[in-house]
Amino acid sequence: MTKLKNTQIELMHIKLELDNGRTQHFRSFIDQYYCYKNGYVTRTGRAKWTALFWKEIVSKNAKQITDQKLVVKEHVVPLKVITHKLQKLAENNTTTLPTIQSVLDRYTLFATITKKEDKLLREAKLSSEMPIEFYNTDDPLYNDVFARYKKVGIEYEILLGG
Repeated sequence: MTKLKNTQIELMHIKLELDNGRTQHFRSFIDQYYCYKNGYVTRTGRAKWTALFWKEIVSKNAKQITDQKLVVKEHVVPLKVITHKLQKLAENNTTTLPTIQSVLDRYTLFATITKKEDKLLREAKLSSEMPIEFYNTDDPLYNDVFARYKKVGIEYEILLGG
């Protein structure tokens, strides 16, 4: 299957789930959409999750590490937040493939961070949430996809393709 066809299939999966009030399979559909869209696939055309390590966005600390056991791959904007934004589309009856794609393309980013940095996010209660400033239109962190990292002091680099 072509890259375009696979990304369209994942968008259709998400639309079907939204139209039926379901979200339990979003992680799979959203992650696969991202992999297909960005070419992280195996030779046989399947999404390749491990290819996301040390790509796109990498914390400066994780960049110094070569042992995959000491880092984590994570959504820059937590999946829970992305899911909520997609559910808002359903509430507003705007679940078209282009609107879903727009949300995914804006908020679905992956980063490689250290396990210590992941712990910082957990301790700040930002594992599955964005900081309040992300939602405040008067704040410099408003709608900033890197707001969590900025709040806890994670320095990052955007690499080729990011």
